[in-house]
Amino acid sequence: MLFARGDRPRIGRARVRNGESYCMNASKGVGHKAVSGTAYLGVAQIIKIVVSILSVIVTARLLDPAQYGVAAMVAPITGFILIFQNLGLNQAVVQSKTITEAQTNALFWVNIAASAIVSLVFLITSPLVGLFYGDIRPGQVMAASAATVLITGLSLQHTALLNRNMKFKQIAVVDIVNAVTTLGATAISAYLLRSYWAIWIGAFCAAIVNGVMVWAYSPWRPTLKPSFAGIRSLVTFGANVTGFNLLNYIARNVDNVLIAKIWGAGPVGLYDRSYKLMMFPLTNINAPLARVMLPLLARLRDEPERYRNAFLLSVRALMIFSVPGVIAAASTSDRLVPFLLGERWAAAAPIFFWLSLAAITQPLSNATGWLFMSSGSSSRMLKWGLFSSITTVISFVIGVRWGPVGVAMAYLIGQLLRTPILYSICTKGTSVRQVDLYGLTIVPILAGAPTFLLVKLVEPRLETLPLLIFAVAVSYTLNISAQLTSTNGRQALNRIRELLVSAVGSKLLKKSM
Repeated sequence: MLFARGDRPRIGRARVRNGESYCMNASKGVGHKAVSGTAYLGVAQIIKIVVSILSVIVTARLLDPAQYGVAAMVAPITGFILIFQNLGLNQAVVQSKTITEAQTNALFWVNIAASAIVSLVFLITSPLVGLFYGDIRPGQVMAASAATVLITGLSLQHTALLNRNMKFKQIAVVDIVNAVTTLGATAISAYLLRSYWAIWIGAFCAAIVNGVMVWAYSPWRPTLKPSFAGIRSLVTFGANVTGFNLLNYIARNVDNVLIAKIWGAGPVGLYDRSYKLMMFPLTNINAPLARVMLPLLARLRDEPERYRNAFLLSVRALMIFSVPGVIAAASTSDRLVPFLLGERWAAAAPIFFWLSLAAITQPLSNATGWLFMSSGSSSRMLKWGLFSSITTVISFVIGVRWGPVGVAMAYLIGQLLRTPILYSICTKGTSVRQVDLYGLTIVPILAGAPTFLLVKLVEPRLETLPLLIFAVAVSYTLNISAQLTSTNGRQALNRIRELLVSAVGSKLLKKSM
């Protein structure tokens, strides 16, 4: 483990042990940390979702759409530029088998330099943003965001060290406090100012609180004299991750651009809302597990069987938890979309249906990134990202002829065609086999078919809410029943049970299960 609390280095006096290197070796406590860590981060994620929803409600009541829209104008631009702030170095630190004090210190200053450059880009481009929109306000927010970027840069390395050392409880606390800080600062500012600046103030305050907390939790401190020798492999790894993220960002936004250009604001609104409705639960389920699995798998890379078992068990648990919900949503799309968004969004139902079918394999597709990064195969991940992005854009170009529904169908078809190639590439150099990945998808798909059939049979006889409850109950019941027929499935269900016990912390729950 890196930098135990008793070996806290101070500025100007770096301290290292064991040949200036701290090895990332598997330990007996790794499994327990993974389970408890997923529980901590899962609870934190639920709280963040609730706080985010409250934040949307509060800002919507205190700010008019025009004020809120100013921040929305800047978001796509800042999101793109911020890809280059971290440079993938967080992932490089987390996955590295060994990392020295000197390397850690050098990467801290690389992060500071990158953050300074990104901040400068924000300042330089802010007048151009104002000219582009014909409104000075987005440019002002862009310029002010440079300060937030600088503050965030100070905590990037410490956050990576907490993640590397599997300090998930502390990370969860930071996440929760950040979310509450954002809500509180935004709400108070919106009440007092009634201005778009409230959104910026919330983010700025959260960045300060985040920095203070991760520095308090992480015992590591930088020195004032960095040595950049020996960080080439880490920077290269990070550059490949950044390249992948950039390609993925472009591919994920081309569909909206094409639909908006050819079909206009209305259709792209339907598509965008359908996509976000589909991805929101998957993203929030995957996020806490992803933060746990990268350091866990990196620790197990020299133990092939444990590595394979840990990956397959965790992904199977992820699939059990998420895919039945996706299947239930797809089978009730005609009712679900108007129920959640209102009748005026009913035209989004067929779009949501096709995107939901594509989402059935999305949890596993996302998890392949754990294989790429934990095995140190960032260059292969970048090549896959290039191929995937090009083919995704081509599928969108073909599908846009038939409107947003055509784009959604093209997305599904493209994903099905790319999946065998992805499975072949991501498993190279790991103990996980292609057949393992195919095996993870069989049970959910087999359980999904009768779910669709049963839902369609009872749909004419049930009102919307009872139908949705029925679909969820049937989908999870069939999936869990199918999982119980195999040893791997039972192990995954037991993993979910362990997560629930860790999250609730109740002896009564343990006894009842």
